[in-house]
Parts: sequence; structure tokens; C-alpha cells
Amino acid sequence: METHATTVKPDNAVPKEDLRDLDARLKQIVASLPASIVYNPLMTAFAAVPFLVGPETLGHISLWNIFVAIGIQLVTSAVTRVIYYANRDTVRDLHAKQRDLLAQQVFYSAGTGAVGWLFWVDGNAVNNLYVVLLLVCVVWAAAFTRAAHRQILTVGTATASIVFMARFAIAPGMVAHVVTFLAPFWLLYILGMGAVARRRVDEMLAVRFANEDLTDALRLARDDALRKRFEAEAANASKTIFLANRSHELRTPLNAILGFSDIIAEQSFGPAIDRYREYARDIHNSGAHLLSLINDLLDVAKIEAGKMEIDPQPLDPVPLLESVQRLMGSRAAAKGQALDFAIAAELPELVADPRAFKQIVLNLVTNAVKFTPNGGRITVSCGAATGGGFVISVEDNGPGIPKEKLAKIFKPFSQVDNRYDSNGGGTGLGLALVQGLAKLHGGFASIESEVDMGTKVTVYFPLLAETPAPALRSVG
Repeated sequence: METHATTVKPDNAVPKEDLRDLDARLKQIVASLPASIVYNPLMTAFAAVPFLVGPETLGHISLWNIFVAIGIQLVTSAVTRVIYYANRDTVRDLHAKQRDLLAQQVFYSAGTGAVGWLFWVDGNAVNNLYVVLLLVCVVWAAAFTRAAHRQILTVGTATASIVFMARFAIAPGMVAHVVTFLAPFWLLYILGMGAVARRRVDEMLAVRFANEDLTDALRLARDDALRKRFEAEAANASKTIFLANRSHELRTPLNAILGFSDIIAEQSFGPAIDRYREYARDIHNSGAHLLSLINDLLDVAKIEAGKMEIDPQPLDPVPLLESVQRLMGSRAAAKGQALDFAIAAELPELVADPRAFKQIVLNLVTNAVKFTPNGGRITVSCGAATGGGFVISVEDNGPGIPKEKLAKIFKPFSQVDNRYDSNGGGTGLGLALVQGLAKLHGGFASIESEVDMGTKVTVYFPLLAETPAPALRSVG
């Protein structure tokens, strides 16, 4: 692919692929400049030697003309050196670099054409053929080294050829007339051969870019595979640590169930003892606790496996919120906590699964009660979200969570210090379940927390279940 644009545009207005192509072509031109800097003055000096040793054949050329010709090449080499060092390693705007190289090529080619004027002798056929040979060598070398970029190739070849041809056109003699006639065809031939060379460059760049793209794709795939591997290892380690830390949560109620049921079955305290009724309640409570732990584990597993099913329907959240308030009110009161439910007078329509909605609220309030110190305050509020939808939030003035640990707060089996740790009991899966259930409704859960200031968890429900959540997660 080749860049054909001649209008200078900002880099950010040009497709990335065009910029990459232009950059590669300009780098090839810059890389060819050192040869011009070194060889052109030397070759001009060598080209002048025949005039010194055989003036009777090639015609008499004054030393002044020779010195001026070499001086012109030294000046063009100096300018080329400046352009080369300005564009060799410096990161510049590509179009500014292109302008520099175009200007350098015009100046350089005009200087080369001027040498032909200084070495030309009217009416001397040998001299005229010798100068034409020099022209062929110079223009062909320029076409070969500048073939990567069409504009630079064209202006370089055309400038040198036009300066030379102007001398042919005003010179007398048959050779000059023949060369003047053939020069345009020869110039088109050079440009055609340059186009062939440019097509080879196109093929080379196409292969190079394909290899670069493949390398980038492989690198991204490798990075993604490593990331997923690390995530899988981290998740597996989290589950292992979780099970090790929570094994007592499963063993304790089972031991209670087995122990109390054995006492009752064996009638260890006699055939009719009131204590058996107390033990039966303990068995029931232990079984309910164990069932809650197992349900949490199973629900998280079902959500991760994509097997959890919900039944979204138009829902009045007030009765469910009041039910949670009754369930958790006594626990909060036992710790001297104030549990407030701030329900907006006019609630937006909520489309959700009733059981899932109640579980979300219950998990949030349970966490807040569990980890808020005695005498703390917990506020449950709900209302319309900015941009539409329904939000419910639970805010407390507990210990809070460090910002660096908030990222993993909703991940299953991941626990953090300060708040959602092993000290409070339970599985530690409450927020993972909340996030999973919210996502099943097309919503999400977000958390705001500051150490020693408290925590606020907000759950967003869209107007319709399983619709994309808005970018702004604010509470209206």
C-alpha cells in the first residue's frame, strides 16, 4: 500500500495504517541519504578527471567550472547531512519529515543538473555523450534509492532531468538534438522502472506489516492467555483458602446436629426431659444455618456456570423491604444499631425476580449489621436512578474498606480485611451473590467506601430486565 496524499494533514486525521506505511517509506529514504552525502562530491571529482587528462577529446573545461561543480556537490551534501540528522532518530510529524525530504531532493537534483551545465561543451559530440552518460548514472541512482516514495522519486528524477534537458535544448549539434528528442521518452522509462521498483517495496512492506500484525496478535493472545491463567490460578487459590478458612462454618452446625440428635435419640437425660426441646431448636437452627451456607455456595456456583434462572416481573418493592426490615430489625436492635429504611414516596417501576430482589437486600443489610460496630447506623434507601431505572443502596458508618481492596470485593471467594473477613462468620459470598443476581437482571452493584467513614453499596436495576446498564451509576 502506498501513500498518495499530497495535502498535509495532521497525523490524527490520517488512518493509522497510512501513517505506518508513510513512516516506513520515509525511513527508507532517510537511510539512503548517507550514500548521497559521501559519494556525490567524490563522483563529481572523479567525473572531472577526464577533462583534465584529455581536454582535446572531451573539450576544454576551466578549473573554475570544475571547482564550482565540486562546490555545488559539497553544498548539497551539507544540506543533505542536516536533513539526515534532523530526521534520523528524532520523532517528528511525518508530514513535516516528508516536506523536508521533498525539499532536499529538489535542491539535490537541481545541483546535480547544474553540474551537467558546467561540464557541457557545445558541438563536442564526445563531451555531449559523456555528460549524457553522467546524467543516466545520476538519475538512475536517484530512481533506485528513492523508489520507496513516489513523490520523492518523481520530483528528484524530474528536477535533474529537466535541468539537463534545458541544456540539451539550447545546445547546437546533432547529438544535442537527438538527446533532446529522446530525453522525454528516457525520463518516462526511468519513472516506469522506478514504479516497478516501488512495487517491490510495496510487496516488502506488505509482508513486513503482516508479520508485525501477526506478532502483535500473538503477543496479545499470549498476554491474554497469561492473564486468564493468572486469574484462574488466583481464583483457584482463593477457593482453596476460602474452603480452608470456612471449613469450621460447615463442621460446627453438622457437629451440633449430630451431637444433639444423638442425645435425643439415646435419651441420655431420661425419657422426658424439657432440655430435648431446647436441643431440637438447636438442631433446627444449625440445620437452617448449614442450609444457608450451602445455598450460598450453590447459588454462586450456578451463577458462575450460567445456570441460575430468574423470573423478572413488575414488582412492588415495599412489601419485600418491609419483610427484610422485620427480619433484620431485631438483630440490629441487639447491637444497638439504628436501621432506617428511607423509601421514596413515588418509586419507579421495578422489573425483577421477587426472590432475587429480596435476597439482594437481605444480603446487603446482613453484611451491614454484621460488620457495623455496636451503636452504628445503617440506612437503606431506594428510588429512581439518574437516566432511568431503579436503585437501592445500603449505607453504614462501619470500619470501611481500603480503596486498593475494593476491586475484588465482588469476586467470589475473595475476602478483604477490615470488613468482609472471617471474623463475622458466614461464607463471605454475600456481595458476590448480590453482583451476580444484579447482572442477571441487566444491572450491576457498585461500592463506595472509606476507611473509618463507612461503606455504601448500590444496586442498579434497569427499566427492563436484561437491558444494558447506563454508564453513570448514580442514585437519583
